[in-house]
Amino acid sequence: MTDQHVAAAPSAIAAPARGLGFFGWLSPVLAVAAVALLPLAAATTNLAALDGWGLARVLGPAAWASLLCAVGACVVELWSPRPRVPMLGGATAVLILCSFGMPSVVEPAARFTTAWLIAGFVDAVSVTGGHPPTDVDARFSWPAFFAQWAFFRDASGATQLDDVLRWFPPVIVGVWAIGVYALAQSMLGGTRAPWVAAWLFLGLNWIEQDYFSPQAIGIVLMLTVLSQVLGPLATRRVDLAAVPGWPARPPDTRQLPLWRRWVVAAMTPPNRPDLPPRQLLLIYFCASLCVIAVAPEHQLTPFAIIGQLVVLALVGRFRGRGLVLVAVLAVTVYFVIGAREVWMTQLSLVTGSDDTGGAFEQNVISRIEGDFGQVAVKVLRVVVPSLTWLLAIAGAWVYWRRKRDLVPIALAAVPMAFAATPQSYGGELFLRIVLYGLPILAILGVDALRALVRWRPRMKYLLAAGMALLFGSIVLIRGGNDAYMIVYPDEVAMVRQVYATAPPGLEVVPLINVGPYGVEGITSHNRRSSIPGCRQLADDPIRCIYAEDPDVLLSFDAVEAQGRYLDLRPPGWSLQVVQQLVASGRYEITYQNGYDVVLRRTTGSP
Repeated sequence: MTDQHVAAAPSAIAAPARGLGFFGWLSPVLAVAAVALLPLAAATTNLAALDGWGLARVLGPAAWASLLCAVGACVVELWSPRPRVPMLGGATAVLILCSFGMPSVVEPAARFTTAWLIAGFVDAVSVTGGHPPTDVDARFSWPAFFAQWAFFRDASGATQLDDVLRWFPPVIVGVWAIGVYALAQSMLGGTRAPWVAAWLFLGLNWIEQDYFSPQAIGIVLMLTVLSQVLGPLATRRVDLAAVPGWPARPPDTRQLPLWRRWVVAAMTPPNRPDLPPRQLLLIYFCASLCVIAVAPEHQLTPFAIIGQLVVLALVGRFRGRGLVLVAVLAVTVYFVIGAREVWMTQLSLVTGSDDTGGAFEQNVISRIEGDFGQVAVKVLRVVVPSLTWLLAIAGAWVYWRRKRDLVPIALAAVPMAFAATPQSYGGELFLRIVLYGLPILAILGVDALRALVRWRPRMKYLLAAGMALLFGSIVLIRGGNDAYMIVYPDEVAMVRQVYATAPPGLEVVPLINVGPYGVEGITSHNRRSSIPGCRQLADDPIRCIYAEDPDVLLSFDAVEAQGRYLDLRPPGWSLQVVQQLVASGRYEITYQNGYDVVLRRTTGSP
């Protein structure tokens, strides 16, 4: 080696130690600034001013600055010459905390009524010694989630899950983002694109199924199965020249008919994964455990997984297609045995009706109601999925041109079959359809954005601004119902005190099904009658309350807010109902703090 080479060697080795450079230090600084601003965001948020626009209207400048810094940390690290995976992961975690975790930071307790109701289901399973109660709620026929958390609660010696409920959404969304990242690595490759896919999935995920619920864990299992079958278990049909997919036709040859190409593709055997057989067997075993575990976890998610596995099996895209049989057997056996109460006593929940138009009206049209803020937010909830599909279709075209593969768009379309089947799932069906397809839609969307940036590199600046706007809109859309979904600790304490002092068998009912009314007492106090025209007591307050005749009636700040901003009732309407009930002599107030009221039926009242 010459003296020149020897002299150059130390400088070559020392070059990386000169410093991180502009991008190297700016991304961590922005991430730290985003987290540091969160306490100030909590202190400057005026929750008392919540209205039909929800959380976005009352957030202070510090909250928006925190979110902007989090977006900046992600973008700056992505643009660096050599993006660091740990920094990208840390910046993504900060982004989730400053967007999906913003309600957990600025609100004093877990939001979302259903999260507190699920906590009540966990309490009911714990009280019965791990056995789900019967003849109470159809969701107890899929009790895996409730039993799991009842075990965690009892094993830890805890008596309540309030903190778990509060921080569950940002944690579970982080797990979802990991799953989408793994899927994007398999489908897109590259260093930067998988991270952008995870961010796009987050920015488009306004659906709010990440609260403390079986659905949230079901999505984790679904993403795990998809990442395994499209990753290490993935195969691909090849032609005789080992060219993947449908190779482009040479310019001097005649195009074969489409049906012949389909026949040739179907008859061509798929290749085999490169992993050793033992590793493939282990991965196959883990995927089987996931599809078995999801059967007692949630009603709809197993069918979404089965539909996507069937599509992949038909086109020969993964090894071990017996996984489809495992999933079908698991769901069938569990439904026949474990969920027998549903099909024996509540068959209409399964068969539903054939009124697809009515289902669309129930799930979409009828939800666009309320004051101007409510209507604006709900229109955005329709616009965003539409734009998501447009972007994904453009991405599917790019993906087809690059890989001659239309399977991803078929995977995203599989959940749409739920809309055409008889069902009585309720108003959240279309939300689930969007959520089940969103991981694949986001990945296809990134392929379209990547092609756009390669065509016009300066478009990356516009896309960065679009990312900031997208996450700002997520805070607006997801928090649009917070005026009547917010829960305060003193309300939780009030409800627990009611259940502690009310003898078992007394009926405790909320005026509207919002607030933490179901945190306890599911099996002992929360039985309701079916009264025509009284889906909730507030539908026709005096008539419905007299017909139901509950022993204890609860009202919260959220009850007043839902009536004002969603049902367009006059301010103070809930207190007027309370005054009428007290004046009738049928009820008396045992506790009141503003709009938080507990009414008990008077002794001897008819």
